[in-house]
Amino acid sequence: MKRDYYAVLGVEVTATVREIKLAYRHLARQYSPDVNLWDPHAEALFAEILEAYRALSDPTARTVYDRHGHQLLRQRAPEADRPRGTGRVKGDLLHVPVDLSFEDAVRGVSLGIELSRLSPCEACNASGARNGSPPVTCSGCGGSGVLWSEPGQASPGRCPACGGSGERPEDPCPACNGKGVVPAPARIQVTIPPGVDTGAQLRFPEEGHSGPFGGPRGDLIVSTRVSPHPFFSRKGDNLYCQVPITISEAALGARIQVPTPEGVASMTIPPGTQSGQTFRLRGKGVLRLNGNGRGDLYVTCRVEVPRELDSRVQECFRELERLIPGNPRADLLGSHRAGGIR
Repeated sequence: MKRDYYAVLGVEVTATVREIKLAYRHLARQYSPDVNLWDPHAEALFAEILEAYRALSDPTARTVYDRHGHQLLRQRAPEADRPRGTGRVKGDLLHVPVDLSFEDAVRGVSLGIELSRLSPCEACNASGARNGSPPVTCSGCGGSGVLWSEPGQASPGRCPACGGSGERPEDPCPACNGKGVVPAPARIQVTIPPGVDTGAQLRFPEEGHSGPFGGPRGDLIVSTRVSPHPFFSRKGDNLYCQVPITISEAALGARIQVPTPEGVASMTIPPGTQSGQTFRLRGKGVLRLNGNGRGDLYVTCRVEVPRELDSRVQECFRELERLIPGNPRADLLGSHRAGGIR
């Protein structure tokens, strides 16, 4: 039967946090396994002292202990991390960043990811024990499988020493240090759906780290980083680009070809189009991740003025100037003479 935590530390029930810390430091120096190398009971006693300190030094855990005693503190790890019908604990999540080209992000791609993850130890068949040695109660958590490790923690966390199982091998496997898992390289084939952008997180079930002592794998979380495109810029599911047009196309109107992620599309330029004017091509953007339609493509026209003109072309432009008189800066100059630009 477990001893009372206050009795373990030798303090009163009304002891302050400072008194509890001082008592723990005194006992830790006295009963540390590093000091008592020849005492076979030192490790278990020190584990009991550490467990009592962790519970009483945390205000939340202490309140729970004062009301319910060891009953609540000895609860097992959360059921969400443990498969039904077994005492095995699910492995941790594995986060991996992936660099994608703009084309792969827009159209989707299947690729292989080289990574390192915890896998079952072959030397001990994931048992964590050498030569089939029997398990013993974990001294870190006293067999509860959980610890109050952080101040203000609302519920106990999984014991890192036993992986939440409450037991440890009496003779640990040297290959995995008694954990039942070892780091191992792996190549995982994943499918990136079309429409992802930088910062997207994709979950692939049971492709993460293996759980200790034969527990199932956790999930693989792939975070995407998309390279910029030299022509398109992206905002959400919409794409933006600039397309050069000639002076005659801007003045007279034209039907031009515009590149899109899915190929080439036709777009009508109305007569009198100004440089910087933007047109929208509906449904020519990026496919939405939920598969519900596509974004739009916004095309900004940029009127290209020829730089090198021969004498004949220059005369044509002078004739146009005579035929189309007017000063586009007239209003600007008029407001300046009237009292400055507003």
